[in-house]
Formats: sequence, structure tokens, C-alpha cells
Amino acid sequence: MTASLSTDIAIKKWKPTKSRETRSVGGRDALYVRCSPSGAKAFYLRPDKSTWLKLGDYPAVKLASAREIALVAKRLRNEGFGTASIKKGLANSADASTFEKVVRGEVLGGVSDEDARVPTYDDIWREWFSDIEPHLQEGPSRRRPRAIHEQHINPAIGKRPINEIRRRELYDMLLPMFREIPVSAGHALGHVSKVFELAITREFREENPTPPRSQFPKRTTPKKSHGTLPYEKMPELWQAVTEGNASLSTRLAILTAMVTGHRIGVVVHAKWEHIDFEAGTWTIPARRNKQEKGRMKSGREYSLRLPDGLLSRLKSVNARNGYVFESPTTKGNVSANALLKVLKRFDPELTNHGFRNAIKEFCRKAEPPVQDHIADAFCDHSLKGLDASYRRMDTSKERAELSARLYDFVVGVLHTEKRQDKS
Repeated sequence: MTASLSTDIAIKKWKPTKSRETRSVGGRDALYVRCSPSGAKAFYLRPDKSTWLKLGDYPAVKLASAREIALVAKRLRNEGFGTASIKKGLANSADASTFEKVVRGEVLGGVSDEDARVPTYDDIWREWFSDIEPHLQEGPSRRRPRAIHEQHINPAIGKRPINEIRRRELYDMLLPMFREIPVSAGHALGHVSKVFELAITREFREENPTPPRSQFPKRTTPKKSHGTLPYEKMPELWQAVTEGNASLSTRLAILTAMVTGHRIGVVVHAKWEHIDFEAGTWTIPARRNKQEKGRMKSGREYSLRLPDGLLSRLKSVNARNGYVFESPTTKGNVSANALLKVLKRFDPELTNHGFRNAIKEFCRKAEPPVQDHIADAFCDHSLKGLDASYRRMDTSKERAELSARLYDFVVGVLHTEKRQDKS
């Protein structure tokens, strides 16, 4: 490049000798004027040796205005604002004052009304969560992100502009959580990172300030497993349930959970329309959306031939509404908490989920034992390894036999004795 063009008159009279010829306009502000193949002239900033950012077309932008913007850009770069922020400012402003406000995030798109304010963390979180919420399973998976945000994150940084939040703030906010509630803290860290990634995509900031997991203490509290039940005590539990004062719906729901392996949320939402008494099968429809209750966790349709003894008990129920296990006090189904209260009377540590582990233990220790892939299919677990690749046969017969064995075991009828009676 040759001598600089330091005045508007010099730029106007300049006649380039080649396409895209570039000339300095003087000073040390990295400001240049360039000629396009069509002959038009424009001002460019050069923040580094490999980057050219268009400032504006000449003569729509005068040299004095271009120099003011170049001076502000130089100062902002010294303050730590990157090329992306400078580029955004140039694209959304026509003067130095607006340019600086856009780069700093004080206004968006060159306007300064309330609608153009920089969004807060809470604003971006709500936008992020509104997109993922419909895809989360109804229940804890859906409630957890909102609870963590409202209880821990929003009070600390929710009202802060998203572009002003720094890594140290996030560290100071999350550190006590990792010390006191490490599981929730891990979820919170993931949520915060995703919110800032959305802010970057929306061009409200250039970097994600979320600290890495390695910066926080390792988990010191032992992982608490679901309270389970030794499989040998399943008949004892059923006897305690039948001798208690629980409603018929609650007793039958517990028995159904014990002999089908279904999660309590699936059992309590069972409907008569899903049971074919002629075929003896209970078919749980596939889940059409995450809001539907009473579906398998996998979302797949699941059909199981119920034991004859259980079918007989269900047939004796005097149905008042569409639910198999009706609430004795409301028009809906019996609640999962009603079942949990009964279980806690037997064992304070027992949870609704404990049956599923007891069933897996029963399968391994029964004579003859039940193969693991059958037990996994019975509990609607995803198969792993080679089983996932090759165990694709229909297991309906084996699962029905397992359910019948469980029923006989739970209600106190020894499977071996029953088999001998038939011989």
C-alpha cells in the first residue's frame, strides 16, 4: 500500500489502478479505504493482520465518522472485546456512540428502547427451557430444571444482563451447591452451560463463562440407592398388605407391581380399556408425547399376559370409572403416594422402585433361573452389548411365564408344588 488518503477530498479524487486496491487513511487506528471491483469505495477496519471488517460505504459515511468509530473500536479491543463483538457493532450502528453501546451490549441493533435491552439470564433460561420442556418426561425430569433455577440460580444471577455475568460469579454461586447438594449442583452446572451456549448463538456474548466440572470438589456424599426389598420377603410384604387397612385398589396395585415389574406410575394409571380379559393381556399403549402419564419409560408399547390369579382378582373389582385402581376418595386413580405409605409401614426404607430390583434378584436365584435378557425385557430395560444386537426375538411367552411364577411366589403358592399337582 502507498501513501495514505487523509481527507475526504483526497478519497474522492483517488482513482485506484486495480480492483480491491486498499489505502490507509492515516493515523494508527487500523482504518483503511478500499475500492471494490465495481469502483465503489468503502471504509474497512483491520483489527489483525488476517481480518478485514467493513465499516461503511463512502461517501455515505464520511471520513470523520469513520475515524471516530475506529478510535472507539481500538479502545474496546484494548478492553478485551473480540472481533465478533466489533463486527456486530459495525453491522448495527452508523455512529461511534451507538457502535460502542452495541458492542457493550447496552442496546441491540442500533435501537435503545426497552424492547432492545440485553436479556437477563432469566430471560435466556426461559427461552431455553421452553424449547426442551415438551421433550422431558412428565415428573421429576421436568420439574427438576425449574426447581433448580428458581431455588438456586435465579436468586443469584437471574436478573443480571446475560452479557455481564462472569465466571467468578458462577463459581461462587455453584461452589456451595457442590459441597452441600452435589447431585443438584451437577444438574445446575449443565443447565447453566446450555443457557450460555444459547446466549452465544443469539450473539449476546462471545464466550461461555461456565466453569468446568473439574474446578469443583468431587462428590463426597455416597450415592443413595433406592430402598429395595430382598426377594425372599416379597410374600411377607404381600401378607402384611392384605392384613392391613389399605383400600382394595391400593392392595391390588401393589400386587400388580410385584408380579409385573412395572413402575408404580404405570400401574396406578392402568385403564380398563387396556386390559383384554378374553386374551388375558394388559397392553400399555406407546407414548405419543412426554405429557402422557402411565406409559412405559421407554415410550414403547408393552403387552403382558397377566397371571390367571391376578386377572380373577381384577375381574372382581366394581369399576366406577375408567381406571383399574380407583381412588377411594376422588374420581381419579389411586396415587403413587398412597402405595408408598403402605410400603413404608412394612419397611421405612422401601421405595416404589424397590420391587424391580427384587424381581431381578428373584430371576437370578429362582430354580430354574430366568435369563438376564428375559428379566430385562420383563422390566422394559434397554438391552446392552451383544444382547442389544442379537436378542430381538419375541419374549412374550417367557415374560408371561415369569409373571405367573412371580404371582405364585408372592401370594404363597410354590411353583414347584403347583407343577406337581398338574402332573
